[in-house]
Amino acid sequence: MDNFQINKLLKSEFIRNILTLLSGATLAQVITFISIPILTRIYNPEDFGYIATYLSICNILATIASGRYELAIMLPKDKKVALAIIKGTFKLIFWVSIFTLILTILLKNSNNKFSELLKPDYFYFIPLSTFIFAIVNVLTQWLSRNKKFKLQASSKIVQSGTSNVTNIAFGFTRTFKYWGLFLGHIAGQLTLLFFLMFPFLKNEKQNMKTISRDNVKLALKENKSFPLYSAPMGVLNLFSVDVLIYTFNLFFSTTMVGLYSNANKVINYPLNLISQSFMSVFYQKISETQKKLKLYIISYFSNLTLATIMLIPVILWGEELFSFFLGQEWEMAGSIAKFLAPLTITSFAMR
Repeated sequence: MDNFQINKLLKSEFIRNILTLLSGATLAQVITFISIPILTRIYNPEDFGYIATYLSICNILATIASGRYELAIMLPKDKKVALAIIKGTFKLIFWVSIFTLILTILLKNSNNKFSELLKPDYFYFIPLSTFIFAIVNVLTQWLSRNKKFKLQASSKIVQSGTSNVTNIAFGFTRTFKYWGLFLGHIAGQLTLLFFLMFPFLKNEKQNMKTISRDNVKLALKENKSFPLYSAPMGVLNLFSVDVLIYTFNLFFSTTMVGLYSNANKVINYPLNLISQSFMSVFYQKISETQKKLKLYIISYFSNLTLATIMLIPVILWGEELFSFFLGQEWEMAGSIAKFLAPLTITSFAMR
């Protein structure tokens, strides 16, 4: 490839958008990696086990709440139709969150396995996190539709910084340490929500008011394949990713969940950030291009190569790296990471 082709590639809108999101994801990754060795020396594996369970439940419920309608926001050429989808999805998320609140209260106060799984008091906030997760997913797709990738990049940095600073701050207090990881999570999510919602309302509040109930019904009906087919697959996919969290909770202990979740996080988090940055642009691009297969093949082999290079050290020296990086208490997490790495490489290539 000559210099002219390289310059042309770097100047392309597709590459520029990826680099924009990747810059934000990289800085967020740096913030997180700086905080992880501090957090693992403040909180124990059990604390991480409970918050991993909490976030897994919220992610699954957020997919149900939105019905995956957010994926339809990219499709309409008419902006009004896209806004109708958003308005309808907001209402759907609200009512599912209300139902989730009732269900959470009932399960938390029951005397069965579910009450043990939802032991910490902050599990009462599952409906709030579900609501935030789902709304953020919708707003992120709206930004991608409008190619607001700089705002997406900034939002990753804001969320990561807020969450990790709050985690560390509350971790050094006796009163709130038990809630520390949760408070960090909720602070980051609320900050992200306001960070994305403010520009959306500023630009689209008046337009949203013009969307009638009939417009909303029609838009949701035309895209009913998303809740009927995409949402169930999304839920199954999330559950399959986190199935070990529930397995360890049922048959072992929350401590084992914490060891597993941090092992999984350390090897997946950098890759996830890159994947999210790429996919936001990829989904927008593939909806426009006629060469979908070629774009997918390039994506597959690029991801495979990148993941292999990044995870070879974990496969070779997992225990040593985790003991040094996270602390002696986390050596077993390194052993778990060695077994997870090959699966992670294969999974990342297919994203």
